Amino acid sequence: MPRTQKERNEQTRRALLDAGSSLLREVGYARTSVAQITQRANRAHGTFYLHFESKRDLVSVLLDDMADEARENIREIWSTAPTVDAIWLGVRAFLARITPNRSLWLLLEEVVALEEDAAPLRSRLRQQYVAPILRGIQNRSDELPPPVPNLELLADLVTSMSLYFARTGNLPASPEETALHITVVWCKAVGQPITEKDLDRLRAMFPTE
Repeated sequence: MPRTQKERNEQTRRALLDAGSSLLREVGYARTSVAQITQRANRAHGTFYLHFESKRDLVSVLLDDMADEARENIREIWSTAPTVDAIWLGVRAFLARITPNRSLWLLLEEVVALEEDAAPLRSRLRQQYVAPILRGIQNRSDELPPPVPNLELLADLVTSMSLYFARTGNLPASPEETALHITVVWCKAVGQPITEKDLDRLRAMFPTE
């Protein structure tokens, strides 16, 4: 059946995103032009501005898509798994999804370095990760002891650790062990009981060589 205009527009937008993503990762922000993106996407130059305001806007969409995927995956985990397991599985999934996209984080740093007014892009993206983590902390059981006074600060700390590890690739241990350390910090801060039995159970889920 013939495609609708909406479907054609979405296909063009997706082609531009894919072309932009590959070019930006290959040669960087400064050396990528809109003309190169449209040429690789096999689209007319003017179509770019029907979908994006600028090259930076395309980068912002790529980063938003990455954040959306990570949040959706964590949301599914937290809706089904036991509390301690869910924290660990969520953090591990978070690291697993954004670590392979390290090039996008490096791209963001290049954009901020080249364009002074791009700094809010980093802050907005960071908040996209802080918000769901904060909701996860706030949704703890009512039977738990009172949490730390500033839950947003805790969410920001957890996000900072995770993003630093993902962006730099400098995990202090395996992704599973790193996620376990963050889980312990999280549980202790909010008063979530975590026992040696819990830790043993989680370590039993680590992949074997």
